[in-house]
Amino acid sequence: MKKLTAILLVFLMLFSFAACKDNGTSEETTNLYVTDANGEAVTDEQGENITVTGNESTTEAASDAEDTTDATEVTMPSDDPSTWTKEQIVEYYKNAAINSKTKVKSVEYKNLSEMVVNDGDGFLGKLVEMITPFLISALEDSQTEFDGITGGYENLVPDDVQSAKAYKSGEYVVVEMTMKEQIDGAHGDRYSGTVGHAISVVGDLAVVTEALPQFNIDFENANVKLHYKNPKLKVRINKDGVIEKGTWSYVTYVTIENLYVGAKRIPLSATVKSGYGTVDYEITVGGGF
Repeated sequence: MKKLTAILLVFLMLFSFAACKDNGTSEETTNLYVTDANGEAVTDEQGENITVTGNESTTEAASDAEDTTDATEVTMPSDDPSTWTKEQIVEYYKNAAINSKTKVKSVEYKNLSEMVVNDGDGFLGKLVEMITPFLISALEDSQTEFDGITGGYENLVPDDVQSAKAYKSGEYVVVEMTMKEQIDGAHGDRYSGTVGHAISVVGDLAVVTEALPQFNIDFENANVKLHYKNPKLKVRINKDGVIEKGTWSYVTYVTIENLYVGAKRIPLSATVKSGYGTVDYEITVGGGF
């Protein structure tokens, strides 16, 4: 059971990767022990602890990285933001995001709200049900801080946006946008698409195999979909064109069919015939807005 748990934990990581790290972070590699639901170390046939390679985000390295994006002038199309067109709102937001890159810090949060494997039936399904609370707790307790504003906003266009509005709030301009939903497969691009431009998405799940060299994970013959639902942002921009407060969020609905996972060091493998999960994802600046 302990060895099967090791395989299952690799599958669970797919859902944690759906709550992705963002730009501005660097990654420091660490070795982590694989444990079962009772917190006991999982061992191979030789009795050695099985470890996985994890990534620890560090903001210090990100702060030292060279900033290649110059600040841009942020001008209001008119004194009354409520009259702006979608095109004007998008351009104003893009310029503010660029201008804020070296002036603010963002914080990433994620929450696994649901996960079911093989319709919840059988040993694998029951084991997922048992382990899920531990992963939920781990994700809720984790936060990632990075410099600047999330997303591939330089490529944001009005056609990415479902609806947009801007209005005055005292001396600030508030921008609210709802993006068009996006669906990716196993090999997406973090900063492409309607949600990738505005918020960023998981990207290529090949990073999972890179982070877990002890396992073979066959994405090529599996059916993987990540559906980014209810993507939206709300920001408050000051008179200097800096985003002082903001919230970017969406819900990632992950579905997986026929995913093979095998351990390299021990003769053990499993195929998840069907699985789905829901990850709530949020990034804030200035405590959110």
